[in-house]
Formats: sequence, C-alpha cells, structure tokens
Amino acid sequence: MRAFERLIAPDGYEVALFPCEALYLTEAREPDEHSVYALDFLPRNALGETTTSMPCYAPFSGKIVYTGSDHNCILESDDLVHAPNGTLKYMRVLVAHSETAPILNTHYTQGQRFYTTGNFGQSSGEHLHMEVSIVDNKRDQYWNTGGIGLYNATHMWDLLYVNDTVLLRPEEYNWRVYEGGITPQRKRGKFPWVLYTRKLREKNV
Repeated sequence: MRAFERLIAPDGYEVALFPCEALYLTEAREPDEHSVYALDFLPRNALGETTTSMPCYAPFSGKIVYTGSDHNCILESDDLVHAPNGTLKYMRVLVAHSETAPILNTHYTQGQRFYTTGNFGQSSGEHLHMEVSIVDNKRDQYWNTGGIGLYNATHMWDLLYVNDTVLLRPEEYNWRVYEGGITPQRKRGKFPWVLYTRKLREKNV
C-alpha cells in the first residue's frame, strides 16, 4: 500500500489493504503470547533497507476507538470492507509500539498515515505489532476472552490484500492481490532468508 492509496470495489465498498509499503515479517515471536493471529513487522522501505518510523497507512477508512498504555490503538472501519477471504464486514486493526500516542476518536481516510513503527512500551526493538479482525456489528466487544488480542481476529493474509506492497519476507502465507471482479490471486516470489533473531515480550498488546 502506498501513501494516500484508496481501493474501492465496484459495489462502492473499500477493499482492505496491507498498511505498509513493504512487508518484512520477524522470524519468531518468543514467547508467543497473542496466538497465531498477531504478527510483528520490521521497519523496511520498498528497497529492503532498514529505516525508522516506518509509516503505517489506514488500511480502510475509520476512526480510533481504543488507545492504551503501549501507545497501542484500534482503528475501526466506518463501513463494511472487502477482504481476501470473501467476507464483506466491519473490520478492526490493532497496532502497537509507535513512539507517538494515538488520539482517541481521530478519523482517517484509507491511505492516510495513522501510525508508525516504534519501540515504545513492552518492546525489545523497533517494529509494528499488528492484528486484524472482522465483526458483524460495531457494538461487538473489542477483546477476546483472554483480554490480550482482538475479538474475532483471524489470519492477516485472509483480511488484507497486498496490492502495491513489496513482499520482502512474507513467509509461506497466502498473501493475495485484489484484481477487481477476478478471484484474488496469490502474490508469489522468491525471497532471501534473512537471519534475524530476537526475543519480544509484550504484556498488554
């Protein structure tokens, strides 16, 4: 996803996009406190170069409905959103660790910068912590039964398309691109194995 990019389907609803220009997954999350649905991404630009304060764009239009002590926040969609798994539902994205605290009730249009990578709070290195969920009703609860992850979260590659995102380290996940009325296609490629080890312990997010 690029800055100010918007993608609207023929029916007028937005298409959910991965919120960064590059996708570089960390190799491991140790200990895994947030189930398989939360993923961490390192700050890399589209050339694969290490950067700082990597921008995170709104994957859909919505407003900040929650903020927390780790500068974490939840962005909730204004309307129904198309996802790669074929659903058309309201969507939420949880992000954490930016050095700048988000402001509750701030509205963002899809493609606007609303967050950055950071190392604030329970974090051992600059990164973007992210989790995504779909809900039937905006009145649905925010948190799962454990209180540390989004209610009704699911795999990120099932909810966010990777149009205009450079896949630097995507692992073998089913990332897909939106091609209008065509069935979503998997975005493939050969990527170098990059050695990167670290331990990340996050208490609240």
